Parts: sequence; C-alpha cells; structure tokens
Amino acid sequence: MPWRRGAPGEPGGVERYRRLLTVPGLRTTLVLGLLVKLPVIAIPMVLSLQVSLGLGRSLSSAGVVTGAWMLGVMAGAPLVGWAVDRAGLRPVLVLSAAAQAVFWAVAAGLSHPALVAGALVSGVLLVPGSTVTRFVISADVPPEHQQAGFALDAVTSQLSYLAGPALGAVLATQTSTTTAAWGLGCVLVLGLATFAVRARAGEAVPDTADGGPGTRASAPGTAPATGKTELVARLLPMLICGFAAGLVSSGFELSLLGVMREQGEVHWVGLLITACGVYAVAGGVLYGALPATLSPVAPVLLLGLATVPLGLVPDWRFLLAAVLPAAMLSAASFAATATACGRLATAHTRGRTVGLYGAVVAGGNAAGAPLAGLTGAAGGPATGFLAVGSTAIVLALLAWLLRFTRVSSLRPLVSQEG
Repeated sequence: MPWRRGAPGEPGGVERYRRLLTVPGLRTTLVLGLLVKLPVIAIPMVLSLQVSLGLGRSLSSAGVVTGAWMLGVMAGAPLVGWAVDRAGLRPVLVLSAAAQAVFWAVAAGLSHPALVAGALVSGVLLVPGSTVTRFVISADVPPEHQQAGFALDAVTSQLSYLAGPALGAVLATQTSTTTAAWGLGCVLVLGLATFAVRARAGEAVPDTADGGPGTRASAPGTAPATGKTELVARLLPMLICGFAAGLVSSGFELSLLGVMREQGEVHWVGLLITACGVYAVAGGVLYGALPATLSPVAPVLLLGLATVPLGLVPDWRFLLAAVLPAAMLSAASFAATATACGRLATAHTRGRTVGLYGAVVAGGNAAGAPLAGLTGAAGGPATGFLAVGSTAIVLALLAWLLRFTRVSSLRPLVSQEG
C-alpha cells in the first residue's frame, strides 16, 4: 500500500504542526539540532580549505581528508547507535563533544597525514545533529505526530545545507582557516554539550513486556522489530530508500553544475542551488502536513522519475522551474524514510535504528557525486541526472519488492492466527 490514511479525527495541515510543537522540549531539540547541523554540514568545506589554503596542498589531497571524515561518519554511525542503546544518549554525547573539542582545537596545526587520521577518528566519534533529533522524535513524539516531526527535521537539514558550507567558506576565506576550524569546533561542541545536559538518564531503557518504562505504542499498522535479524529485515527496504535519497541529493548538485557549465551559465548555479533548497523546505513542510502516511517507496520513486529528464532542459530559466518537483520530493523522501524507520524502533533498538539510517544516508551522499561525475565525464553532463535518477528508481522498486515479498510471506501466518 503506497500510503496509510490517518486515524479518524487525526489532524492534518497546520494543526498537525501545532500539536507536534506542544510536545515538551521538542522546539528546543529542533533548534539545538539546527545548531549542530550547521557546523557538521560545513565540515567538508572547512577541511578542504584547510588543506588547500592552510597547507597549500592540491584539491586531491583535500579530497583525501574529506573522504576520510565521511568514511568515519559512515563507519561510526552504527557504532554510535549501538553505544546509545547500551549506555544511553548522554554518555555518548559527552564522549563525542570531548573528541570534537580535541580535534578541532588542533586541526589547523596538523600535517596532512595527521589531519587524515584525525578527520577519520573525528568522523567515527561524531554524533550528528540529525541523529540526536531523530532519536528524540522517535522516543518522545507520539506515533501520530512523527511524520510532522521527521518532516521538520528534514526541513532544518535543508536549511543547514543552504547556510553551512557558505558560512564555513566565508569564515575561512575572510579571516583564516584556523579561525574557521576553531569557530566550527566551538559551535559543534557547544551544541553537543547542550544536548548532553538536556538528555535524560533513562533514554535507553529497554522495552518491557508489560508496558512499563521505555515502552511506547507503535503506530497503527506497524509493530516494533525485536531480534537483530528481524530488525535488519524490516529496516532493509527503508534503508535502501534512504540510500537512494542520499545518492540523488549529492549527485543532483554535481549534475546541475555540469549542465550549467556546458550551457556557459555557471554564474547562475548559486541561484539554482538556493532555489532547490527553498523548494525542498516547502516540500518537507507540505509532506509533514499530509493527513496520510506515505510509504517511503513512493516519494523516492517519484524523486528518481523527476530527476532523470532534468539534463534535457535547454536553458537555466526553464531549469529553475523544472527542478521544483525533484527538490520538493527530496525532503519528503528523507522525512518518509526516517518516519518509517522510527516507527519500527523499540527503546532498546532505537539507537541502532537511527545509526543505521544515518550510515546509509551518508553512504548515499558519498556515492552520488562520484556516480554523477563519472557518468557525466563519459556521456556528457546530462547523463549525471540520468544515472542518479535511474539508480533511485531501481532502488525504490527493489525496496518495494522486498516489502511486498515480506508482506506476502506473513499473510499465511496471519490467516492461521485469525
């Protein structure tokens, strides 16, 4: 089923957000999440400028450092999630804040090999703002309001993508790379430390069979996964969709740059990327206000279909309008996949669920740009859109097939129990 209608009387539109924001502490969590997301999104830019300007090395050397950091984030996300399930959110945030404080305090003075190693360790021990906000939404927000909650998380992520890299670049080029590293580190550590202070000591309490502490009712039509094998099996379609959304997100920007360069209109790239960010914010807000819950397959499939033909648009003015559907579906795809994952998590698997989701999104982000770049170099810039869009379509259909197969395999058991 591509969507699930809300329960009778369940609100939609602005009322859904109004009720969501009455959840105690959620407004502060979203603001703090944005505070942490901004420096995290700026990290690749600041590291690249530190290598190219501060150390006087090539862009390929800068790519090695940022690649090491991204690899650390991907590898560390499941480990961070496991640690949260075992020890709770607060100790993990304290460790992460301490690690980030040490790295960013010395990053500007490190040699290239040391910077590569430090970036890798920093990435492994990083708790991104999205991870914390998704954890809190999954734990504290009632199931009927989680769609709006994850939509707002996607919206704040889009806002950070709009502002983070630009702020990092301005700080590094107008002051110094050392100032940029220290400033980024201060904001990041401040945000993580504030999250740690606000974290409750019992946020990793396992679910109990009798509905005791740590138990929260599942969304209608879903049941929390319990064992490790079942958890991975039920999450797999959502994780595939999350990977596809991340892949399109990063491949989209590089393909857009390639098409604009081919048209001789590179100076309009900033306007187009800003427009995409605004469209994505609007798409996330609209998705969260829907009275029905979409399967994550639907927006990801539509995202791929909307991306494929963009390389054929002949002029940047038409492209400004043509990117609207894909950009709006981008935030909706992230919100839908996060919502689906959050509803399958129990208290003792919530950290691993959020961590796995963060890892696959980061993996998609890491894969999208190389895919668009390689295909664009071989077949022209337009093929970048074709490659990432087609890949998203294939992955969405694979996720649908896995969900369909699982539902079909459960029907005989349901019939026997009935």
